[in-house]
Amino acid sequence: MQQFQQFQEPDFFVCSCGFNCHYKSEKEMELHIDQCPVYSGYSDFMKYIERKDIQNANIDQLRVMKAEAKVYLSRLEMMLMIYSQQQPILQKAPSQTVQCEKCHKQFEANSDFDKVWYLENCSHILCKDCMLKICKEDFFKKKSNVTCICGERFKDAEIKQILGNELYEQLTEKLNLSLQNIIECCHCKERFCFLKGNINEKIQDQNGKLVQGEQLEHYIENRFKCSKCHTEQCKNCMSVPYHTNMTCEQYKINKAAVKCRLCDQPTEIQKNLPEALQTICQQQECQNRAKVLCTNKLKCGHFCQGLKNTPCLPCLNEKCASDQNEDDYCNICFTEGLKSQPCVQTTCKHIFHEDCLKQKLYAKWNGPRIVFNFMKCPLCNQFLDIKVPHFQKPIEEGLALLKEVQELCLQRLKLEEKEKDKELLDPTHQFFQKPLDYAMHIYCYYLCFKCKKPYFGGLKNCQQAADQDPKVEFKQEDLVCTKCCPLLTLEDKCNKHGVDFIDFKCRHCCSIALWWCHGTTHYCDPCHRNIKTNMTKPCPGLGKCPLGIPHKPNGQEMSLGCSLCRAERLKAK
Repeated sequence: MQQFQQFQEPDFFVCSCGFNCHYKSEKEMELHIDQCPVYSGYSDFMKYIERKDIQNANIDQLRVMKAEAKVYLSRLEMMLMIYSQQQPILQKAPSQTVQCEKCHKQFEANSDFDKVWYLENCSHILCKDCMLKICKEDFFKKKSNVTCICGERFKDAEIKQILGNELYEQLTEKLNLSLQNIIECCHCKERFCFLKGNINEKIQDQNGKLVQGEQLEHYIENRFKCSKCHTEQCKNCMSVPYHTNMTCEQYKINKAAVKCRLCDQPTEIQKNLPEALQTICQQQECQNRAKVLCTNKLKCGHFCQGLKNTPCLPCLNEKCASDQNEDDYCNICFTEGLKSQPCVQTTCKHIFHEDCLKQKLYAKWNGPRIVFNFMKCPLCNQFLDIKVPHFQKPIEEGLALLKEVQELCLQRLKLEEKEKDKELLDPTHQFFQKPLDYAMHIYCYYLCFKCKKPYFGGLKNCQQAADQDPKVEFKQEDLVCTKCCPLLTLEDKCNKHGVDFIDFKCRHCCSIALWWCHGTTHYCDPCHRNIKTNMTKPCPGLGKCPLGIPHKPNGQEMSLGCSLCRAERLKAK
């Protein structure tokens, strides 16, 4: 029997454009032939097909052409079968390996033919993963002049084949826009002309550190904020938000490094700690937060961002979160992401920093007037309910104060006979048949510094101007109710209504006092905001006096008696 030597038929299809693939990769070869204009230009068969004007053929002609193609295809398959039967039985060639010039990974020359690329210009071998990485990273940076590690340029056909038509066209369009100084927002796709930053502008990173040198130059050349959606991003690497105080390369290294779970700064793994705390840095602030941070791992494999010894929160990782995620700002402080601190969830399913929520509840209201926004969720405006033990006390205290103010408001509404105001009787009005809401809306109450009880301070519209004036300052010590005022005597007490509705006159004008200052003086709100010497105003006379009753000359302290009795007397007149 005749012995055949080891002959190896050519393994690769090579196009004139530089593309090559193994003959066994039929799909890859078909895709290239279908898309390559170079191949269509020199292939007799492709020229013959293109001469057939199938676009303008009728349905009968198309059916005939399809039948002809099937006949031709079956003849080709027959020839391939005959050819394969006539070939000598080849002995398996010794295994050969090739190595990627970039990652130095070894590949089998015969079995891994679809994983490597033979560069036409320099004959170096690169694996397709490295080729794709080089093309993606360098196409924009080197203005499409992508090169091998030896410096030899890739052919355009090679770049296009590796990237694919869609990505190649996207990068080409991005490059063309860049050459015209036009940028595209990665979020809303809005396009506009890029304007460099001001070199003299003082820029600080999130830690308050001044941006200087190379990082400042990079900031000026690449940082921009979309004029439409206001997304801050990097023009070069498209990072969102812009990586302040880092170049793109530094950001890339930083991103790959092990970072603190709370502050995102590079750190080292502390293997002697529980797994959830191993990547928390040594900064004092992070260490303090770590003491109360939950150490549980959720079913999804991510760590809980809640408090120790409390029910776990839903996962805040962006891959799992359906609503709020770890990178969202806390809607109380608006300065740090949720992941920077231990968090709690309210019964309305919103998540905030535990410390921010605690400060909000204990700080209560900012101005002199009692308002209950501190007890409401910043996102949905529902009253807060938090199933964490140390939040129960401030919430219960707030609810008790709310109940007390509500009772006082309804009591005053009834005594002042405002239950028949048009706002409560008009079906189109927001307060129709809502006396409590109406009373809370029109009346103003303050918390006495001495007895810690709420006291009446007039109608709310009289206080709104002061609330909106940022210059207005106050001392809590000046908020003193009538009961706690040392000037109140037994003679001032109302036999009908007690002392709850006793008013004092402003020392300097004909208005009801709200403030008790220096332990000596009552002020109305306008006089309190403009305290100065010689501020006493003369009374315009009984017929024009706003108080409507005889009183001591302005400049002296005086009790006006019970406001309800006074209102009844004026109404009787």
